[in-house]
Amino acid sequence: MKTVGSGPLRVLVWHWGRKGGGPRYTLELARALVSRKDIELFSSISRQSDFYDDFLSIPFVDRLDVDTYSSHLEFLIRSFMLPIIRRRLYQFIIRNEIDIVFCTMDHLWNSLVLGAIKKAGAKYLLTVHDAKRHPGEDQAWRRLLLEYDIRASDGALVLTEAVGNALQRFHKYPPDRIFYSLHGHFGRSVRERPRTLPRDRPLRILFFGRILPYKGLDFLLSALPLIREHFPDLELEIWGAGDVSEYRELEHLSNCRLENRWIEESEIPEIFERSDVLALPYREASQSGVVGLAFSSGMPCVAMPIPGLCEQVRNDQDGLIAARVDSAAFAACMIRLFSSEELYSRLSRGGIETARGELSWDAIGSSVAMALQNLQRIGVRAERVP
Repeated sequence: MKTVGSGPLRVLVWHWGRKGGGPRYTLELARALVSRKDIELFSSISRQSDFYDDFLSIPFVDRLDVDTYSSHLEFLIRSFMLPIIRRRLYQFIIRNEIDIVFCTMDHLWNSLVLGAIKKAGAKYLLTVHDAKRHPGEDQAWRRLLLEYDIRASDGALVLTEAVGNALQRFHKYPPDRIFYSLHGHFGRSVRERPRTLPRDRPLRILFFGRILPYKGLDFLLSALPLIREHFPDLELEIWGAGDVSEYRELEHLSNCRLENRWIEESEIPEIFERSDVLALPYREASQSGVVGLAFSSGMPCVAMPIPGLCEQVRNDQDGLIAARVDSAAFAACMIRLFSSEELYSRLSRGGIETARGELSWDAIGSSVAMALQNLQRIGVRAERVP
């Protein structure tokens, strides 16, 4: 394996997820990295990925794409193929003299093939989106798989300082092996001009993404009557899959649209275009991928004062941060935003500037390339398993 400065790094970008933010994050990162002179990029992607055709258009040096699964039955059947897949991964790394395997998001199968990376002599950089599983997705087996993936890594790429701090606190991860980047925007383009408050329809709040207990939908529903005291015609739109049985007030809530299902990629631009503010009433968060989506569409965000979100949403610049984690404070921010045309347009402009600047994939590609170079310099981690 080469030393830093002896030629382009040979990097295998790896993610076997099929749907959602993981494959999309991987796609945008690959597009940013493939054109760099200091990196030769290889890939291992699921053929069942929603973005597989997009990956095919990227000029990787070589690729090891695999069949994962699209149903529970396929998951069981193809899991028996993992020893063969692991062998193919090992041979691919050896044949292409891969320096670093860069996993952009953990996957259920990772722990069963990680030994191939160490055996082949490559370093392993893992993007850690969450140092701990969130409530609602913190089953014991999920926790164990994440912990093993983290322990097997030589370096961790994190998207907020909150996650970096949590890695050190909960996993005793060495700080000199934690590298920082940001979560880029998933917008097809960035809006040209700032938004203004609507004059021909009611104001509209958007709650977008999977519905899980930590997302704080109950906070938003409790805040809604307080906001409607000032804006009686206010509308709420909720887009995302998840269990809504505990939110009984939804059954009788007026001016509320609930799309409780998986949201297709093609639907997202129109959803964001038709709403005025993104609600982030989360109880906890490492970071949120939808923040970048909102900013690229010029949509201000209103968020709870959670460490990860406070890094993404800059108070009074591209969004508002509630004073406390409660419904009244969250409602106060919404009322303030909707009461000032000047504030709303200024925050919209701030979001656009953020999306064009630090959340652009060129900027993020540079930060990831630096992380890769630094990991190549410091080498493998002594505590790494397996």
